Amino acid sequence: MFGYIKPFEPQLRVCELEQYKAVYCGLCRGLSRSFGPAARLTLSYDFTFIAMLHAALSDEIPQFLPHRCPCHPFVKRSHLEPCESIAFSCDIAMLLLREKCVDNREDSSFPASFVWSFLLPAATHFANEAARKRSSASSLAREMTAAQRNMELLRDAATIDQCCDPTASALGGILELAGHSDEERRILHRLGYMLGRYIYLCDAVDDLPKDLEHGGFNPLKSRTGREEQAQLLRQTIAEIGAAYALLSPKCFQGILDNIVFLGLPRQAELVLEGEHHHE
Repeated sequence: MFGYIKPFEPQLRVCELEQYKAVYCGLCRGLSRSFGPAARLTLSYDFTFIAMLHAALSDEIPQFLPHRCPCHPFVKRSHLEPCESIAFSCDIAMLLLREKCVDNREDSSFPASFVWSFLLPAATHFANEAARKRSSASSLAREMTAAQRNMELLRDAATIDQCCDPTASALGGILELAGHSDEERRILHRLGYMLGRYIYLCDAVDDLPKDLEHGGFNPLKSRTGREEQAQLLRQTIAEIGAAYALLSPKCFQGILDNIVFLGLPRQAELVLEGEHHHE
């Protein structure tokens, strides 16, 4: 993913910011432990959110311990200890990395396509490891790529809703896996669906200048007005907030509230202003 799901740090309490960083560092350590040091390069704020949301709905009590890491070798930093929430988010990261490599290889010209082709075998190996534990999520990720390719073949005949649907449906199905009751799973599916729509729209706005210049596919080519794009994002963020409000987090609620109600609107604003920077 792309780093669009981030907290608005100025409004986080000091203890909340430290917890957020600890989950981020725990996810980084988990990626290295499960898939090797190179997997740290896939670390994303988006997957940190998934790990925190998963943990917030779990009965498992988060444990934090200090560790050194390659980025901070001289000072120990707090890390969320290995748990199912970290494992879940790491596995999802690898499954989506494979799909990103496949998609970028098809969409890029040489030499970028060669780079993605070079990375694909390693990404596929990691994804296959994750798929052994997360077969449902693996199927969702593969279906997303196939459906997205079909939408792009339709070009201008595809509506914005149709173009958003593959990413939205995949993330909806993935978050649903974190639910512990039928009601919770329904809520998580809706939350994930709208988050996937938000991510797709943000990426489309980000890529619009490049796609207009080079003729790439982008469903927003007919909606280049900033206010129209802003309205699409505002409506989507409102739906995310409505779904999230139905959940009952057992921990990390202050951080999750910040991300949903402050962080998402702020990132959308940065995207619309052309100031968002990919991780």
